[in-house]
Amino acid sequence: MKFLEVSKESTETELKEVENQLGISFTNDFKEHYMEYNGGCPVKRFFLWDDGAKTRINHFFSIKYKGFSQLEDAYDDLLITEQILPVGFLPFAADDGGDLFCVSTLPGSYNEVFFCDMHHYDDEVIENCVTLVSRSFKDFIDNLVDE
Repeated sequence: MKFLEVSKESTETELKEVENQLGISFTNDFKEHYMEYNGGCPVKRFFLWDDGAKTRINHFFSIKYKGFSQLEDAYDDLLITEQILPVGFLPFAADDGGDLFCVSTLPGSYNEVFFCDMHHYDDEVIENCVTLVSRSFKDFIDNLVDE
């Protein structure tokens, strides 16, 4: 998989600094990806749903370096300040409508990828806006498709 318009590659040391800053542990798949491609746009930009529908990924967030959006800022805004996403969900990409793709850092779902439908956000039951889309970050990346 190739990515365009990426930021400077993240080093293992930089990723560890961000993990410490956020108080989470990135998955191995996630770290490997970000050491090669930091943010940007995948050449294959579409997530294919089971029913054949497609969601276009606008961009992946960058880590440590400014890109389209920075992961640390998104995490701080969405989980800490606004408390919109469930704890343990790490937003890493956004679609064209502002919905998010998140990787789980929680023990029971570690490394699974979820789609967070921000148009159906319910502050009473935050989990209502999330849907499991992939059993691993690597599988998510490997299964993106062309238009």
